[in-house]
Amino acid sequence: MLIKEIASNIKTITKSIDALNLTEQLWLLEHIAHQIWIKNELAAMAQDPQIQAELSQIQQEFATTDFDDL
Repeated sequence: MLIKEIASNIKTITKSIDALNLTEQLWLLEHIAHQIWIKNELAAMAQDPQIQAELSQIQQEFATTDFDDL
């Protein structure tokens, strides 16, 4: 995406946020913070060696069913 498009999108989002009342803005802020927290947690889990080992084990257990078309 071009920088001009990004700037235009940000301007549009800003105008939309300005049109919200304070309660709606607070809800939006909390929603965004929650989404960021979830993404951060998922990224941390993806880097966790124990999680990676567990996923690898699950993948190996189901590898034999990959060809049964279920």
